[in-house]
Amino acid sequence: MKAGIDVERLVQWAVREELPKGRPVLADIGFAIGRSPIRPGSIARSLGRTPTIDIGSMGYVPGEPCADARRVADAIGRLDTEVRLSGRSEALRLFGEFANIVADDALIAILSSTFNPQAIVVSNAAQGKRPNWRFDAPKPHQRFVPTAGRPRPLVYGIDTAGDLIELKRNEGRARKRDGEYAIALSPRSPLEWCDPSPLAIAEARAEYVAWYRAMSTLALGLAGKLDAFEPTGPTVAAMPWSGVDFLPPKAAARYLAVRTDKAVETTAI
Repeated sequence: MKAGIDVERLVQWAVREELPKGRPVLADIGFAIGRSPIRPGSIARSLGRTPTIDIGSMGYVPGEPCADARRVADAIGRLDTEVRLSGRSEALRLFGEFANIVADDALIAILSSTFNPQAIVVSNAAQGKRPNWRFDAPKPHQRFVPTAGRPRPLVYGIDTAGDLIELKRNEGRARKRDGEYAIALSPRSPLEWCDPSPLAIAEARAEYVAWYRAMSTLALGLAGKLDAFEPTGPTVAAMPWSGVDFLPPKAAARYLAVRTDKAVETTAI
């Protein structure tokens, strides 16, 4: 009777324990499986390829990969090597609890990114882990305009025509009369969210989604094909961050020491 096994454990077993057999100790653990260019010493679909450099000086891992491990390697080799997000709604789901602080440029950037499910699967299996999706809340930082002297804060306001304009700090009598910025212009100073940035979070979570879908594909493709195992789908959620709430820290609301004569910020522009 075949043993049921989580596909994540199956792939880790193949990549970490079986596929290195018969390969040099110093060989790449498997960056190139299948379609990708073969690097010297890497574990490829054709396990009989000979390294072109002397990486065997430390000896070879004894034994040969079993038939099931070879089948797993073949299945990994058939995974996609380049995928993109389908659209804006899918991209927004990646930001999850941080979606309310995402600027348009971050959305544009993540939509133009490509991801390699095959490489993500192999890399994480080799390290015995899965892609990270948990992050601390990004921290707000005021934006500044580079100048020849001391950088000045970037502040926007709304003019009498209703247009968004950049404001400069009042000086002299105007400063004494109206404060640093005229409150009538609704001054706002946009924030940058960093450490980590929302984009970095979305990119990491996109890798998680690519990994999850690839693992599901492997489980389906290997069903009934192995001698000793019957793989099951991933035991983790497809988007485990869904439903998690994030409230910007109170410090963001008072970031510029809210006063009637100061520019204040509540949301990113």
